[in-house]
Amino acid sequence: MSYFKSAHIGIGMMISCSLLLNGCSMLISANKPEIGPAGTPVATKANPPFIQRFMSPPVELYDLEATAGVIFEGIIKNNWSQVESGLKNLSTLWSQAKNLIGDKKGVKAADEAIEKLTITVSEKKNIDSYENLTKFMAGIGEIGKSYKLSPLSDIIGVGNSIRTVSFYVANNDWHSTTAKMKELDNTWGQAKPSMESVGIFGRITTTHSIVKQMKDAVDAENKGSVEEHLANINESMGYIRDYYRNK
Repeated sequence: MSYFKSAHIGIGMMISCSLLLNGCSMLISANKPEIGPAGTPVATKANPPFIQRFMSPPVELYDLEATAGVIFEGIIKNNWSQVESGLKNLSTLWSQAKNLIGDKKGVKAADEAIEKLTITVSEKKNIDSYENLTKFMAGIGEIGKSYKLSPLSDIIGVGNSIRTVSFYVANNDWHSTTAKMKELDNTWGQAKPSMESVGIFGRITTTHSIVKQMKDAVDAENKGSVEEHLANINESMGYIRDYYRNK
């Protein structure tokens, strides 16, 4: 091999190494700055390992949705012994769930909401208890979003919407009921695809029909019909929740 040919190969290798090193350095993210244009950056949480984001959620999170139904029923019926019993179970389940899920987005909001719920239940405040229960479950729904292959977050979102419609129906507030029923219809439409599975498809179809019929009954302000549809959708969503809980 001639001197010039060897030199040419050597220079080529040096350029390749330089490009490789520069490319690698471009992939390395810089350290987080201590301060930005508007002040100290908000603390962010690192994404969990890729596989962890696709794991199934703990069954306790599904059980929290079921227990929320018990508490809600007690609230609208002013059965505070039922509410207190349900809250005790909710607190136990939440404590167990936190040990399994770690520091996910939604945990802090759920913690704050359950603290307020405990206070408003002890004071037997109907509206405040309902609102804090809704906020708590919204926090659980946020946690559910981190489990990408599970419809948990959508199930909780639909559950919260159903409870909201039921709350205003119980209070004969048809103006609010109509607005919340539209929200339920939209929430269901967005959530439905994530829940569709061969093993539960018939129940999804039934629930879809109930939502549409209930919307018509709300528009007609037919309380008896709305309550019947609420009972039916309550049962259907219970089947859907339990199906995914046990998968």
